[in-house]
Amino acid sequence: MTKKIVILRLQTITITRRMKFFQRHHQQDHHPKNLYSWGVLLIIALAYLITIFTPNKFSSPHRVFHWDVKSYYSYLPAYYIDHDIGMTKWEDQYPNFNKYWPEYVRDDKFVIKTTLGISIFYAPFFAVANCIAEPLGYEADGFSKPYALAILLSGALFAWLGLLVLQRFLLRYYHDKVVAATLAIIGLTSTLYWYATFEAPMSHSYSFFLFAAFLYLTDLWYEKATWWKAMLIGLVFGLIVLVRPTNGLVVLVFLLFGIKNWKDIPARIKLYGKYWYHFFIVLAMIGLVMLPQLLYWKEITGQWIYYSYGNERFFWDSPKIIEVLFGFRKGLFVYTPVLIISLIGMYILWKRQRGLFWPLVIFFILNVYVISSWWCWWYGGSYGMRSFVESYTFLAIPAAGFIAWAGEKRKSVRIPLYIIVLLLSLHSIFHTIQYYTGVIHYEGMTKKAYFHNFWRVKMPEDYWDDIDFPDHEKAMKGDR
Repeated sequence: MTKKIVILRLQTITITRRMKFFQRHHQQDHHPKNLYSWGVLLIIALAYLITIFTPNKFSSPHRVFHWDVKSYYSYLPAYYIDHDIGMTKWEDQYPNFNKYWPEYVRDDKFVIKTTLGISIFYAPFFAVANCIAEPLGYEADGFSKPYALAILLSGALFAWLGLLVLQRFLLRYYHDKVVAATLAIIGLTSTLYWYATFEAPMSHSYSFFLFAAFLYLTDLWYEKATWWKAMLIGLVFGLIVLVRPTNGLVVLVFLLFGIKNWKDIPARIKLYGKYWYHFFIVLAMIGLVMLPQLLYWKEITGQWIYYSYGNERFFWDSPKIIEVLFGFRKGLFVYTPVLIISLIGMYILWKRQRGLFWPLVIFFILNVYVISSWWCWWYGGSYGMRSFVESYTFLAIPAAGFIAWAGEKRKSVRIPLYIIVLLLSLHSIFHTIQYYTGVIHYEGMTKKAYFHNFWRVKMPEDYWDDIDFPDHEKAMKGDR
């Protein structure tokens, strides 16, 4: 009898250890104040601010409120300034600058194409701009310079906050110097830099912050499950879906977090059974976050759930995976080549931290499939494969794994590896410069154009001969 009790106690201890794979499985010998990573965060903050103010982009508000940003932003001026959320009069306003970009529904009512998630992030900045516009001599119309500057700063702030939260997560697993290098790569050399500055009001910097918060909260919940953590997870997940519904795939990261093999699944099910009420808290928070959107759709369209994208759709049977990852039009690893270390880092996670490997690799594969199945797989006029920017939160983990692994090698191996990472980072930065000067076209790049302009920062005279514009009408029919 005693032997059976001992065996049962040992099995319980084994299960508990697997359940708490991430509890205290953290590096404990960081620099006392994490000065390296904080120093990098400070440099990134300064870089973002300098970049936003140097081009003085907000002096031309129409360059800020354009394309998708119009849809994200429309909820605020339509409701608070025009008092016309149905946009029944929008065509009569601003003949030279259409404030809104809605879709016609019925009875002279128009629906905003995108969901209102980004407007929630804009809102406090919009409120400040609305208070100071007239005292500063500008029109309080929602589109003058104070409003443009406000939402530019909001995007930069949330991108930086995303890096801050990512720092807190990474420091639980890696040394401060490794975290500092990883933050520099993601914050300064990837396309996140572009979408945190030049096109800060786009959705990606906000989603990047939400992904980082979701990852960090997931780690905290599995370390010690509490109801308030469940509440925050529900809030963040609801916002993730409200900003971009397909990003709901991040739920896989939560469900698979810490699972190393099939043997861990029974213990995971027991954990969920123990904290079953936490999932009701999560669902309640998701419903609370989604309620304003549902009420808006019901008011404007008569339906609780409404698809506002018309004929735009996914082509699940013909995903453009190779083009999305390695194509010269927008390829992820072509225009942000430094992320190649994340691919290598996945193998390192497999060998060393399998509990992180499975959630990240499964999410990445499915996310690539969803992104590459959209009719406009190059995602319009933009820099690089912008739909992956929020996923840099997850790609930062294998990147940190690669840097940590390289740091363990002898000097004759370590130095060349660091040089390669530096060159890839510099090449990624150079691509940003090329896009800024127009050498990299916003949607018409080809292999010939890429190599013809490989080290150029100015467009050659025969530049347009190599550009191939995509046919949007054919793409919407599946001929992509």
